[in-house]
Amino acid sequence: MLLAALLLSAEADAQGRVKVPTRDDKEVSKEDSAKYGAETTRFIYQDAFKYNRVVYDTLDTLIQFAHRYSRVEQLGNKMQYLGTLGTASRHIFPQVPEVSGATSGLDAYDIYVTEPDEVRYFNTLSPYSRLFLTFGGNNRDVVDVGFARNITPNWNVGASIRSVTADKQTARASRGDRMSESYFMEFFTFFQSKNERYRLFGHMGRLNHQVNESGGVQGVLFDEDLLEEFFGYRNSEIYLRDFVNREFRFNYHIYHEYALNDNLQVYHEMDRRHQNVFFFYRTGTQDIEPDEYFKRILLDTAGTADRVYYDEWDTEVGLKGDLGPLFYSVHYRLRNPQIDYIFAPDTSNLELYGGFDLRLELGEKTYLGGGADYQSTQNYRIEANFVNPILKAGYVRSRNLPSYMSLRYLGNHNAWENNFGPIGMDQLTGSLEYQFPYVYLRPFVTLTNVNQPVYYRRDTIPGSRQAYPVQADGAAQILSPGLEFSFDFLKRMRFEGEATYSLLTGRAQEAFAIPSLYASGSLYYQRPFLGGKIVLQVGTDFQLTPSYLAYDYDVATQQFFTQQQIFGTTRQLLDNFETPLPTEIGYVVLDAFINLKVRTAIAFLKVPYVNQGFIENGYFTTPYYVGQPRVFDLGIRWSFFD
Repeated sequence: MLLAALLLSAEADAQGRVKVPTRDDKEVSKEDSAKYGAETTRFIYQDAFKYNRVVYDTLDTLIQFAHRYSRVEQLGNKMQYLGTLGTASRHIFPQVPEVSGATSGLDAYDIYVTEPDEVRYFNTLSPYSRLFLTFGGNNRDVVDVGFARNITPNWNVGASIRSVTADKQTARASRGDRMSESYFMEFFTFFQSKNERYRLFGHMGRLNHQVNESGGVQGVLFDEDLLEEFFGYRNSEIYLRDFVNREFRFNYHIYHEYALNDNLQVYHEMDRRHQNVFFFYRTGTQDIEPDEYFKRILLDTAGTADRVYYDEWDTEVGLKGDLGPLFYSVHYRLRNPQIDYIFAPDTSNLELYGGFDLRLELGEKTYLGGGADYQSTQNYRIEANFVNPILKAGYVRSRNLPSYMSLRYLGNHNAWENNFGPIGMDQLTGSLEYQFPYVYLRPFVTLTNVNQPVYYRRDTIPGSRQAYPVQADGAAQILSPGLEFSFDFLKRMRFEGEATYSLLTGRAQEAFAIPSLYASGSLYYQRPFLGGKIVLQVGTDFQLTPSYLAYDYDVATQQFFTQQQIFGTTRQLLDNFETPLPTEIGYVVLDAFINLKVRTAIAFLKVPYVNQGFIENGYFTTPYYVGQPRVFDLGIRWSFFD
């Protein structure tokens, strides 16, 4: 019904004028009244003002990748996760920390939070609303609703609500037997004075996230001839039931600036972050005794109620401005992170920073920039970059403190106290862009050196799925050349994607679990109808990963850890569990999709893992956690501009 209405609406618009009433009840043509739309709904990110690169963007109404609705897909599938929506995840490739000071170390659910620098602040001529609904197979649903409008020509407000829910993929008792539930709400506002000397950005976000941990599937068979028999998904047994990870986050952010004159502005930025993490269960309600899985119970045999509270105040003041083609900024920053464990003393830091940013404009789309953020405890972050339409290059050097979680923890199943030193990290990136007729090529390379990395390793108890942190002695180097590409052929066909090869070396290479090859992309057919009022896209996504020893996952502490285990002075791999399949070769996962755009609405039909059963009947995203089986997903994204 909905699809038919969309098609009829587009056909009527293409064939003739449709009379609609205006605010003063006069009859005008739709062509005359349709002055509000994506091209009049502009938005900007806060950093565009902070760094004086003020360029407004208009909304993206393209049909490309409309079917990629999960956060892992939207991040290019460069995340390791636990197989379904809302579960814990981590970056496959190492990331340079944004801050050199202490952090909580509890980041498994970061991708479900919108950070202040990701918020779109709108300047709309008319009220703007968006509706995104996905109804996935196995009761996997995503709802994202947003609204923004101008209260005055200089003041815009908006809000959004996003929910992600998913049933268990294996051993599901019935519909509604949840694996994950996530709800994120935010409010944002943007104000500037009539003379544009004063501007204010504000953002508030709240996350309520819960995962009913499964511990993965039991009875994994490492004989590849028996894998087909193993993958029953719904019939496979899981390790844990009624073991719950729950996380609450509250983030408050404000940035405002005042222009003293055309070349000098003063600004102030403040963040308040609060994070509550709970892991709990009661004995007697599970199919498996807790000590059979955890191997260690330290505080209470009747149940677990581990809690961690993290608070952070971060405030920054600075001066900035433009002197001809040169942008400059100097700042002073005070940060106060603190963590409180229910069973251990709390820890807090008072961190003072000073720094600067510079950017020299060398042309319309060419600049040379850099900056530093230096902490009084000898930790710092230094960055330099060069950008033009063909060449992009960057260098980041960081010396940062280890996370609070890696230094001290006491829970019912884990305990440690460490005295780790700072972690050093250097990352050099470069890319070239070539745009030819029908061909786009972007070769790139990333070279990362990590000195004395802190990572989590499998516990020393035989058969354990728990982990503890260690600091490696020495450095690891990760060289990752790759290619991003697209090819147009046969008039309406396109093949696009990205491939990255990674070489891991160094004394500390045991701290990382990175596939030697990562490749993903799409092959699709696209055709417009009715002068572009309707666009049809049919194709398939692919993801290729060779078998490698991926990180396992510790449910009690939300930490991914290497499979290496230490017995005295002997290192060994406990299960040698390779993903996506414990075989000598890798595996390709294909997702088929149909996207249909009708004016401001895009509907899609998607079949994830459409190749299930052609070679294998399943795969793993993390040891013991199976990937998404073949189902049908339906979704719609609709924008409204009045």
